[in-house]
Parts: sequence; structure tokens; C-alpha cells
Amino acid sequence: MSATPQLDYSKTQPLFGQVLDADGHCYIEPSIMRELVGGVGAGPMQAFLDDYVRSEEHRTNRAKNIEGLWSVKGISALGATDPHERVKALDLMGMKSQLVFSNTFGCELRIHSAAARQANSRVNDYYLEWSRATAGRARPAIAINMSEVDWACSELERVIKAGAKVVTLPTALPPAGVSPAHEKWDRFWAILQEADVVATLHLASGGLMASADPDPMLPQREWGDAASLRGAPVARPGGEEAISPYFMLVAHISPEIFLQTLVMGGVFERFPRLRFGVIEYGANWVGPCVERMDLWVEFMGKIGRTYPMKPSEYVIRNVRVTPFWHENLARMIERYGLEAVYCFSTDYPHLEGSRDPIGKFDKWLDRLPAAYKKRFLIDNAKLLFPGE
Repeated sequence: MSATPQLDYSKTQPLFGQVLDADGHCYIEPSIMRELVGGVGAGPMQAFLDDYVRSEEHRTNRAKNIEGLWSVKGISALGATDPHERVKALDLMGMKSQLVFSNTFGCELRIHSAAARQANSRVNDYYLEWSRATAGRARPAIAINMSEVDWACSELERVIKAGAKVVTLPTALPPAGVSPAHEKWDRFWAILQEADVVATLHLASGGLMASADPDPMLPQREWGDAASLRGAPVARPGGEEAISPYFMLVAHISPEIFLQTLVMGGVFERFPRLRFGVIEYGANWVGPCVERMDLWVEFMGKIGRTYPMKPSEYVIRNVRVTPFWHENLARMIERYGLEAVYCFSTDYPHLEGSRDPIGKFDKWLDRLPAAYKKRFLIDNAKLLFPGE
């Protein structure tokens, strides 16, 4: 068996070991996950994972996950659950550091209940310990349930004190019943800015089609309730969400609303050093979103409502977004600019990241100025990696 992945790294060799990956995932052993999330529930894949980790397929994939680094996906992948293996995987991939998002399916993040918030804290403690075992190479996005302002601020302070560098937030409902730009949330944003901790939104922060009430979703699941629009999760680890004709077309709506309220509500003006990432929602929506905000601000200026900066300027300064590899990055930049906003991700070890994520992005990067490759793979993402 080969000791290194059988891939051609020739195009990326000058940057090998320096790349910043803005989206990876960490699985929790199913028995541990069941204990952590308690009665809140780990979503529809819990039973599948319970069975899968006892299967011959899992044992076979575990045995070949170094040679097949980019091919073995899900819980069998190198470093999917083990933090020391994750460091080895990052070394083989040529990644200096990686943001890592939970695979608990997120009920503890989105549901407004004491049980959900308690589960949220238990999961957070697990990921904080996991991160320490990677010596900070992998940076888990610690989930903060925002259903109550005081609890969210207290949990945020607690996890930051314990070493959190990144947090991720829910978008399925208005946090604590108001906009995230409401003054009652200013304490929350101030804590993040003062600690230089990154806030993110990640796919599923707005809910999952595969879940059910009381787990909220924006837009409501019923909009996709038609036989022609349904999709089922892939029956293997790494494909936990339903990639239906509907879901991925609307999944960006909840983070787009969240981002628009932050920009138009003056959060980035009040907290100019706030770092913000929108992860695994694709990026085709970003240009039109920013263009609409700029046009609306220009119009409002004619009736006396002015902003110190254009919305596009706040987004360029404070926000980073991860495109999918199949989106035409060159065309997005040609149409809307925003070169500083886009950054690289692997989605490792999920299926959507592909077997050659850098090579897939090279298809678009080769159409852009040569210097942009380093910006995309490293420099732009530094906003999401304080200290790098």
C-alpha cells in the first residue's frame, strides 16, 4: 500500500503545506454522539452510522483510507473521527490549517429548548478537546444556540475561554425572536470582536430537509413537499443530506437574510473587526445579493438614509464565502468583482468535495490572473484564520 495519496500535486506544489481549508468535517463515533446529543436527536443518519461502523465496508475503507485519501469519504476517512489522524490527513493534503464543522446534524444548534442548549454545551466540550489534540491545526466551529441572548453570550464567553477560535450560528429562526442586528445582540458581536474569534454560518444552519419538527427550517420544509422535488440522503457516510432538485437551490436563503441584516443593520459598522464566514452554501448568490444591497443603499441616500460605506465594502472587508467547485468562479468575478471574498474549501471528508478539490478549482483559477491562485487558496481565507 502506498504511503501517500496517488494524486498529481504538480500544479499546487509551490503552495503545498500552506493552503487554508475553510471547510472540513468531523464525525463523532455514533455511540458517543448519541450520548452527547441526548434526547435532542442526532438526525436521520444516526441509525445508519450505528450500523455502518460495524460493517465490513467500513473496515475495508478504513484499511485503505491513506492510499485512497480523497476517495474514502465519510466516517471511514482518515481523520474523520480521530484528531491525530486528522493532522496526518492535513499533512498529506497539503493543508496548513482547516476549519472543521460538526456532523451531529445540528438539532442542538437550532432548537429552542433547555435540552437543546444543554446538548449544545456537551457537544462543544467534545470539539474543544478534539481541537486541542490537533494542536490547533484543525479549528472546530463551536456551535452557539442563539435562542436566548443571555445563554448565547454566556456560552460564547465560556467556549472562548476554553480555546474556541471559530463559532457557527443558526439561521433557521430570528435569533431570540429578533434580528441579529438588534441592539440586544451587540454584546454577542462585541465578545467575538474583542476575542478576535470568527463567526460562521454553515450549510444546515438554516435546517435540513431530512429533519422534522420541532427542528426549524428556513424556508419551511413544506415548500419542497412534492414528489418531483424530494431527494433522499445518499446511503453512505459523507452523503448525509438530501441533494434534491429543491434543497440546494434554496439553502442559501437563510444565510443570505442573516448576512443582509448584519450589513444593512450596521453590525459591521459598529464592529468593524468582526470576522464572518458563510461556508458550504456556494457563492453564486453572493454577487447578486451584494449588488442589490448597493443599489438599495444608493436609492435610500436620495431620501436621507445614508451609510458610511457601501454594503459591498463591508462584505469585502468582513466576510468570506466558499464557492462550490462546480461554480464558475471566473465568471462570478468577471460579473461582480468581490475577488477578496472567495476562498477555498475541501469539504473533507464529505462526498461533495470531490476526489480532487484543488484540481477542480484549477479549472476556474486557470482562467484568472496567476496571482489569484494564492489569494484563493491562502490569502483570502486568512480572515477566517486569525494568526495565520
